Amino acid sequence: MPILHRTRTLPALMPRFVQRFSCIGPACEDTCCSGWKVLVDKKTYKAYRKEAAPALDRLMANMIRLDDQGSDSNAFAAIGTLGPQKQCPALDDGICSVQASLGESYLPNVCHIYPRTNRRMDGQIEQMITLSCPEAARLALLAEDAFDFVEAPIQLRESAMVEVGTCYGVTPAMMAEVRIFCLNLMRTRELALWQRLALLGTFCEALTLTCAQNRQADIPVLIDDFMRAVGSGELTATLDVIQPDHDAQAMVFATLWATKGFESTSPFQQGLMNQISARFGADASGQVSAEALVGAYRRGLVRLDQATAQTPWLLENYVMNEMFSQLVPFGGLTPYDSFLQLVARFGLLRLLLAIQCNTEEEVPPVMLTSTVQLHCRRFQHDPNYARRVKQSLYESGWAEMSKLYMLLRT
Repeated sequence: MPILHRTRTLPALMPRFVQRFSCIGPACEDTCCSGWKVLVDKKTYKAYRKEAAPALDRLMANMIRLDDQGSDSNAFAAIGTLGPQKQCPALDDGICSVQASLGESYLPNVCHIYPRTNRRMDGQIEQMITLSCPEAARLALLAEDAFDFVEAPIQLRESAMVEVGTCYGVTPAMMAEVRIFCLNLMRTRELALWQRLALLGTFCEALTLTCAQNRQADIPVLIDDFMRAVGSGELTATLDVIQPDHDAQAMVFATLWATKGFESTSPFQQGLMNQISARFGADASGQVSAEALVGAYRRGLVRLDQATAQTPWLLENYVMNEMFSQLVPFGGLTPYDSFLQLVARFGLLRLLLAIQCNTEEEVPPVMLTSTVQLHCRRFQHDPNYARRVKQSLYESGWAEMSKLYMLLRT
């Protein structure tokens, strides 16, 4: 069988857990081959129509053309899913029949890439992984050295590369410097995680103003001044007087959780959601009183610290992965908008983890990693929902940095 999509071997920067990752196939408890629509690029679609292979018969019978204009996009067609769990018709006993019979080069681009993402910025190739994959979540969250950055060779389709250009008038070279500063700030373990996030928000607010005033040349000075202020304790001293607002944290983020609904085609996801709902104190329709909700959240926060005693870096590693993969602070309309998206995701996840810990039972680390995976797959892979989450913070008046301090502090 000739190779359809050729790859190149190139060096890439990645977190150490990305280098360790490999798909566990049929052993995966929440397969990526079900639950969502699989897009097919034009080149793969045309090859499927030409090839005569049993593995393609059922696939083509469930293929839907999306693009009648003939553009060479990754959304040229889509594979219809089958059954109550919405499985890809190519899935056979947990194995992709297309890959097994035709080879990896015949996978659509989206299947070749997932759960990885590849980008090139200022000549540097980066590879990252979304934690909506259960095995990736375990590797990223449970190992203390998961976010030591390494350079390693990767096999890459050129069509799978995202090119990053100038953003907010900031060159890719300067963007790289800003990202290094932000990632290093998040690894400053002398500070509590909420303090690191608060400082990141303060920096993103200043960076947004700098870019809006077309003072991009002043960014190195901004970074230096900020590093000195953090090192001297000047900025952290202002955070000490802030009191947490657990009521607001519980109510704001529980509302975001509830608006997504409580049904899933995945038995694994449904089981986790039922467990979380029960620990919220919710009834069959997902309703829970405000008093019960806040009480469950407060108890869960205390027990979350106990549950992560052996893996205190778990939430930090989640934030690091989000920052690296989502190009924070260059992944939004402004640097502050990029930060606000991060806070929305973090706040919702912290709520879910705390509620999972609202139990007298021992909460093993793998339950926490499964909750992170559920959060990433169910919420972060839905761009419309992600936008609603961010917008709700604006509409509810919680988008200002002075208010976010209270949402962040635990």
